[in-house]
Amino acid sequence: MPLRAGLFYCAGLAGKMNWLLVRHVPAASRCVVFFPGDISDFANKHAPYSYSLEGLLWVLCSKYPEETVILVKPRMMLDHFAIYANFMMVDGMGNPRHLTDQRTEADACAPEDYDLPAAGHLSGLLKSLGKELGEEVPAHLVLVGFSKGAAVLNALMRDVQDELWSTVRTVHLVDAGLAISGVFPLRGEELQKVSKAAPPEFEIWLHCTPRQIQDESRPFVAHEHDAFEAKCKALGVAIQRRLAVSFCSFPRPPPESIVNTGPHTLQIGLGSKGQHYFREADLVLL
Repeated sequence: MPLRAGLFYCAGLAGKMNWLLVRHVPAASRCVVFFPGDISDFANKHAPYSYSLEGLLWVLCSKYPEETVILVKPRMMLDHFAIYANFMMVDGMGNPRHLTDQRTEADACAPEDYDLPAAGHLSGLLKSLGKELGEEVPAHLVLVGFSKGAAVLNALMRDVQDELWSTVRTVHLVDAGLAISGVFPLRGEELQKVSKAAPPEFEIWLHCTPRQIQDESRPFVAHEHDAFEAKCKALGVAIQRRLAVSFCSFPRPPPESIVNTGPHTLQIGLGSKGQHYFREADLVLL
């Protein structure tokens, strides 16, 4: 599928900037905002097809051909680690720092680096992008977070005061998980506030693959998914959960790999770790 996309350097709150990789559809009814996880940066020109941010944008545009799709590039990449420092407090590998962490003396000297409201920052990015495009992005938002990117969605859900949440219809947490525990740090009262601030049809989707929830080296991933689902149901927050049972790799993401019954599972075989790519990653979308 031919794909035309633009790269924009946009401002959020407090002068914080993010690169946005955008497939703009004029007068689209929805806007899909995607936060990737740990993966390569942009494509390697020496490879026939590298599973980079551009490759993931291709996947999303295949799923949402009539919508504006925005891929939010992390503030920085450390090797293949995504560092979303503009949206949440992170450690050196980009993992979210625990909410109860005591800030160091260095943190206190630069509070703007740690007190940036995540939803407010995303709102600023979208407004900045609208000026670049010459039209506002659609007011119907779909938020998608893949792997570590799901932690950004949780940071957004902790900032419910922003007007952003009145436009969010759906949140997709795709293969959410980190090398450490803490991808779902939301408290019950925060989930309730999100549900009240969002439109009545607001819904959360948990998409899982065996690669994450059956990882014996990280048993906490499955426990965190179960606990988050139970918390949402107990609070009356609409949540759906889907498990992709098939698991194989392709040399590139061909259109025929999309399953048209049930959840759409697009499995992406990634290159060798020597190229700073993961070997396997499953992207599961409705």
